[in-house]
Amino acid sequence: MKRLFAAMLCLCLLAGCGRTDSTGNTCRAEEGSGENMVSDTMGGSGEKAVSAGETFRIIQEQPENLLLAKTDGNSVDVYTLSLRDVELTLDGNAFDRNEPGAYQSFPDGALTGALVEVAYDLVLETYPGQLAEVTAVNIRSDGFDDLCALYLRVLDDLWAVDEGLNSDITMLSVDLSQTGLSDSEQAAVAWVFGGMHDISETMTMSYEELAAEGYLSDTAPEVDGIPHWKDGCLFTITEQNGQDSIHVEQDSKNITGADPLPRTEEESGAACQLPPAEAGQGQSDFCQPVKTEGGEPDALQNTVTFDAQKWRSALGAYFFTDCTASRDAQGHWGDYTVGAAAIS
Repeated sequence: MKRLFAAMLCLCLLAGCGRTDSTGNTCRAEEGSGENMVSDTMGGSGEKAVSAGETFRIIQEQPENLLLAKTDGNSVDVYTLSLRDVELTLDGNAFDRNEPGAYQSFPDGALTGALVEVAYDLVLETYPGQLAEVTAVNIRSDGFDDLCALYLRVLDDLWAVDEGLNSDITMLSVDLSQTGLSDSEQAAVAWVFGGMHDISETMTMSYEELAAEGYLSDTAPEVDGIPHWKDGCLFTITEQNGQDSIHVEQDSKNITGADPLPRTEEESGAACQLPPAEAGQGQSDFCQPVKTEGGEPDALQNTVTFDAQKWRSALGAYFFTDCTASRDAQGHWGDYTVGAAAIS
């Protein structure tokens, strides 16, 4: 009888250890039945608990995976989703990315900027996190917004001008805290931008945070020097919210003497010709309605005005000022214009 009781106890314990949770533990007691839980059955396939699904913005689409930012998430809510052996749906209907015309619901024929609902049961603890044990992936045709793609193009254009400011760096920081992007979207853009230029140490700190953490030199008030970042470069985008141009004045010294660059009449206000986007997301909180030819506001179109800069030192920075971009009725941000450029 004792042996029979011991055997029954072991079976009960094993039944409670039939799944792996999101923290990597291989045994976790379930509390309550839950509407979205599937219980194990004796002699069956041992199905695991299935989450109801969460919503993400697609930041980057690659042939075999997606980079995702959890909507309204924090800076750690950046994930990759492998598309191998995963069935996709679009608005609940079967979706085959390889079929002709499959992307006709999305601007530029890409998923970058779309919302996606993912049901999964495990996150592998890397950065970005890897969604695993995925049971459903539903892409949505509504809510498209690829503002992240626009800002990645701006950052890449900044990288290319006066490249001596960033040619030898081993780390960088991307400060998008003054934009309409969520924390997770900001972190995702920074991670993609670092990968585009083979910079593995990528941060999302502001000038003040970098100085406080000791990354910058000669920032103390009693030091009569020139603030600089020896090993890195700070990239910043600041939306204007309908106000006058607002530069990120990290230190009064770093914009003193900033002179406008010579510009031809052709260059003035010309749209930047940029390569196709590789990442995307997010509608700005500061977008302004675009007026139609009749003068009435068009609720489906918006514009955003922003400044952008890269900063290596108080005497080494490059600025794009009074930049403007528009968002069309599908949520796609097109090319942007630069009002003026400046150096210091």
